[in-house]
Amino acid sequence: MLESDWEKYATDLANAMTAEEVAKVYNAIASKHKINLSAPAVVYVARDTRASGLRLVEALTEALKATNTEVTNHKYATTPQLHYYTRCTNTKGTQDDYGEPSEQGYYEKYAAAWKQVMEHVKPQGTLTVDCANGVGGPKLKEFLKYLPSAEEGGVDIKIVNDDIVKPESLNANVSYALQTPPASPN
Repeated sequence: MLESDWEKYATDLANAMTAEEVAKVYNAIASKHKINLSAPAVVYVARDTRASGLRLVEALTEALKATNTEVTNHKYATTPQLHYYTRCTNTKGTQDDYGEPSEQGYYEKYAAAWKQVMEHVKPQGTLTVDCANGVGGPKLKEFLKYLPSAEEGGVDIKIVNDDIVKPESLNANVSYALQTPPASPN
């Protein structure tokens, strides 16, 4: 994710029509910000389930390789996961070490936080999460493996609209529902 003031540079690069124009914009950005182009760099990439994602990641990977940048492709990931991996890598070995930059590390860290928050809560009812047929569906299913099930005293989470196989279903037929148990008579 780019800082908002860097969006202009992304636009300039995207609108460059020739390899020479791309090189000119690239070098101008490096010069303006005093970026040492010979310093090693690592970029994490991932994609969501949109059909265009594969082509975009391939193009980005080729561009990064052309600049001798190391690319780690996390395949499918949510934006928060990609941010987590980046923060873990950037803080590794420091006093602010954030954790293991992996999908398992992500789930374990956030499951521990979830369990801490829910420690004195007795969940009731069902939480329905509409994943809009995007990458969140399979990632939420995986995350649930790290949480206590409803039978174990956890939240009963129901996932809907998690079909990532058909690209035309992305963001289609989404609905929102929260089921709560009937009020107890007192």
